[in-house]
Formats: sequence, C-alpha cells, structure tokens
Amino acid sequence: MTFTLQQANTLIVDDFQGMRTMLRHFVRQMGITRISTASNASEAISMLASAKFDVVICDYNLGHGANGHQVLEEAKMRNLVGVSTIWIMVTAEKTTEMVMGATEVKPDDYLLKPINQVLLQSRLEKLIARKQCLGVVETAIRARDFGGAIGHCDQLLKDKAVNAQEILRIKSDLLLTMGEYDAAKLVFESVLAVRNIAWAKTGLGKVLFYAQDYAAAIAMFEQVLQDNRMYVEAADWLAKTYDAMGELARAEKVLLDAVKLSPNSPVRQKNLGDTAFKNGSLDVAQAAFEKNIKTSEFSAHKNPAVYASLAEVLGEKNAPEEALKVLNQSKVDFRANASAALQAAAAESRIYQKMGQVDKAQAALANAEQLADELGDKVSPDLLVEVAKSQLKLGQKDKACNLLGRVIKNNHENMALSGQIEAVFASENLVQEGRALFSTSRQEVIDINNQGVLLAKQGNFERGVELLRSAVQQLPGNEGVIINLAGLLIGQMNKEGYSDALAAQALALLERVHELNPGNKKYYTYTQVLHRLKRD
Repeated sequence: MTFTLQQANTLIVDDFQGMRTMLRHFVRQMGITRISTASNASEAISMLASAKFDVVICDYNLGHGANGHQVLEEAKMRNLVGVSTIWIMVTAEKTTEMVMGATEVKPDDYLLKPINQVLLQSRLEKLIARKQCLGVVETAIRARDFGGAIGHCDQLLKDKAVNAQEILRIKSDLLLTMGEYDAAKLVFESVLAVRNIAWAKTGLGKVLFYAQDYAAAIAMFEQVLQDNRMYVEAADWLAKTYDAMGELARAEKVLLDAVKLSPNSPVRQKNLGDTAFKNGSLDVAQAAFEKNIKTSEFSAHKNPAVYASLAEVLGEKNAPEEALKVLNQSKVDFRANASAALQAAAAESRIYQKMGQVDKAQAALANAEQLADELGDKVSPDLLVEVAKSQLKLGQKDKACNLLGRVIKNNHENMALSGQIEAVFASENLVQEGRALFSTSRQEVIDINNQGVLLAKQGNFERGVELLRSAVQQLPGNEGVIINLAGLLIGQMNKEGYSDALAAQALALLERVHELNPGNKKYYTYTQVLHRLKRD
C-alpha cells in the first residue's frame, strides 16, 4: 500500500512546546492533516504503541529521560515501527558520540537545527519516494510471513524500485533471520559485485560465521574495518567471532577499540564487560559494566544481569561491601521485576558466602529459590544456573545437580548454556559429575525426540503428537521438543489436510519457541509452511 506525503500519519516528538508548534505548522503547510505530538520519550513510546505512524519527526534531546536515539531503539526492539516508517531525527548537536549513536540506531535522516519548512519538506518528499512502496513488505513481516515479505522485495526489485539497495538490505536481513544463509550470500555478493559496501561485506562475514568458517569471517570483518574503522557493527561481529574461537584476549581488544569510538552503546559495553570478566581483566570489566549502567538508565537495554555481573567483579576484587551496594541499587532500579530480584538474591548469596556470613548467604539463597518457584517456567535458564551456582557455593550439591539437570533437559541443544554449566562444575572441581549429568539428561530428551520422529516417519502422527505433548508438559522450556511437536502437527496436516484447530495449536507452540529463542531457525521455516498450508 502506497501513501502520499499529505496522507501520512505523522508524530512530532519534542520537549519544547514552541518547537512542537513550529513543526506542526510546517507539516500542516505541506498538506498533512493527521498530526500527533509527544513532549517526551514516554509519551512517544505510548503513542507509537497505540497507532501506526508513517512519519516520525523526533528531537534528539528530549530533556530528562530517554533521548531520541533511545526512543527509536526501543521502538525498533518492540516492533512499533517498521521498514516503511520514516524517522527523521532533529538535533543541534554535532558531537562524535551523537554521530556514532546515529550509526547504531539508523534513523532515515538527520536535520541540524535551525530547520525550515523548505528543507523539511524536501527531505520528507525524498524519503516518501523511497519508502512508500515498502508497506506491503512491512505488512507481511508483521504477519510473520517472511517468505511473502521476500517475495514482495523480489517484485519491487523486478519493478526497478528507486530504493533497490534498501530493498536488498531488507531482503538479506530476512534471509539471515530465517537461516537461509546460501540465499543471503547471493544477495551480498550481488551487491558487492557492483560496489564495495560495508553492510554487504559485513553480511557476508555473518554468513561465514554461521557456517563456522571463523578464519574467513575474521578476514572479512577486518577488511570492513580497514576500509571504514567507524563501522562498529563489523567490530562487534569480529569480537563475537574471536569469542566463538575462545580467543578472549583478542575479542576484548576489539571491543575496547570499539567502545572508544562509540562509548554509549549499552549492548557493546555489556559484551565488553562479559568478555573481560571471562578473560580475568577485572578493571576493564568493572569499567564496562559501570558505563553500561550509566548509559542504559533510560534505555530499553537496561539489564539487571549487568548489576549482578558488576557485583561479581567487585566480589572478585575483594570489595564485597561495594558489591552489596550495587545489588541494593538493582533492587531499587528493578523494584517491580521478580526476575531481577531473583538475580540479585542469587548474587547476594555468593557475596555473603565470600564474606563468611553463612546465615545471610543461606537466607538470600532461600529468597532466590522461592522467587524461582513463584516464577515457574518464566525463569530464564541463565537465572537457574545462577541459583545453582549459589547452591554449590553453600555445599548443596544434590539440589544444584537436580536443578542443573532440569536446565540441561530443557536446553539440551543450547551449546552456549552448556558451556556455562560446564564452567560452573569446573569451578567447583566437579567435572566428572558434570559430564555424567550432561550425558544422562541429554540422552533422556534425545530418546523422546527420536521416538516422536520415528512415529511420524511411520505415519503415526497421533501417537507421536501424544508422546511429545506429554514431553512438553514435563519440559515446558525445551524448544527442541516444542518445535518437534509443532512439526508433527504440521506433518499431520500435510497428510490429512489443513485444520484451523491444529494450525492454532502449532502456531501457539511456534510462538512459545520464538519467546524462548528468537533465533530458532525452524520457527521461521515452520511459520512459512503454516502460511502455505493455509493458502493452499
């Protein structure tokens, strides 16, 4: 669906009434009649959540609270704006940090103050010409019909759309999301055959990373940074690749260089802190976690795990009182967040244990265990590992092994989490016990999965579905079992014909998988099959 500038539903965000009035006057003079305004970040997010806007004109400095970059960042994270939305940032600042922030969140355009109607209208008309064709793509993406979205991209490219490079980038992002790496590679190579573009070369590096060709991925990301050292996304992926290879010192150096260029990214500061902590660079980790907490005060990336990690670092540096202050601050900053309270309690238990205050350590652990019970299957596996770590520190080996066995069963294919659990056992000199637990717990889930798949191959879908339904009840957090159950329901429909009831069950299972792991590739594959079955 296309729209003209005059039809655009427009949101103006500025903390100064005079600026809002002036911008409203400008867009009215352009013939735009659907105009809303917001005076701060909170109002802006609320309005974006309640209606679809075609154009957003947002000031960078919004006074106390989130700035314009953080509003756009949250809007993208929550899917409140899509590929067809025009976002113009208005600013009086020209600092390097502001410019690098723009690199991070990618608004469609920047206007430096003072601005006038002629300039604003000129930019909007150019952006409308680029964006108006993307409505059909966005509609398909919002419906999770990614195959359909790619088809629309292909049609737009065939029709010689003026924004071909933008469409190619959207298409390649969709292909990477779906795990269609070979197809994504062809898109990146087609772009690079015409011109050396950083995003396409970085994309090619991502394909190599997913293929576990780490040496080639490193070479690709390094090429990008040699051509443009300011393209920090390539640095993030370079560090991620070094981390995957176990080259923590190199990963830490890459991230240190990246945060010097763009220091206000909470995600990058957290990654630096995590990497440095694993590498034993406690001062670097402390500085990174502290910077994260400062920069994420009004960000959607504000994360209680960072407070717990900073407390761990301070504990390692023999500053337990400072660690407890950080955890108390976490309780204030996340006062209504039960998961955050659980994280703080688990970390607090280990700090008190390190201080020799066993009674307080046991009380904090009991609080963490109670919160975990209350949250049930809403507790992330990472948090359960934190609880188990505290149990081991207090000599509660059986309880910790039972808890970790449950975590392994629910996440038997999660290699990153397995690495964390192995490190926990190793830190307590329980390597053999850990290996035995992994073996028995994983095999139990593998046997159930294999039996379900075998029944499906034999055409006995109903028995297979019954088996896996029972397994899902026992293992509500195992994305592998859940996705296989969805696959059996889809297989049953392939055999017997489409059913609204079975499709609804399969979709609910797929959404559960997406909630557990947004990166699960089978989610996208099965979602597309469901769309096809419904169409056919």
